[in-house]
Amino acid sequence: MTSEQALSISLGLQGPCVIARLTGDFDFGSAAEVRDRVTKALDLTQPPMLVIDMQAVSVCDSSGLSVLVYLHKAVTASGGRLLLAGLNGRCKHLFAITALDKFFDIRTTAELAIAELSADGNSPPFTG
Repeated sequence: MTSEQALSISLGLQGPCVIARLTGDFDFGSAAEVRDRVTKALDLTQPPMLVIDMQAVSVCDSSGLSVLVYLHKAVTASGGRLLLAGLNGRCKHLFAITALDKFFDIRTTAELAIAELSADGNSPPFTG
């Protein structure tokens, strides 16, 4: 027996990063809302720097994965970066068996991801 947990989305801005913290079931019922709300939030930073914290995601299905791929493509097409953070056991296993752990940049915690993108955002645009 499974228990469904409605997804909540917390969006914030920390330095040059948009932070999306997801809690609950990231599935068909919540995927469109995540896509729409996070896409709108990407306008807050240019280029977009996005951290999606999935530490409190209990379930992620193919709809959730599809949204993550969509967001990754949108962010990288705009010259930005997307980091996933905090994948737990079930989600981590799903990413491994679908080989999406090779496609996405994944960090163990949102704090590490934010620090990395903040350092990228503070670096000069050209070196040399």
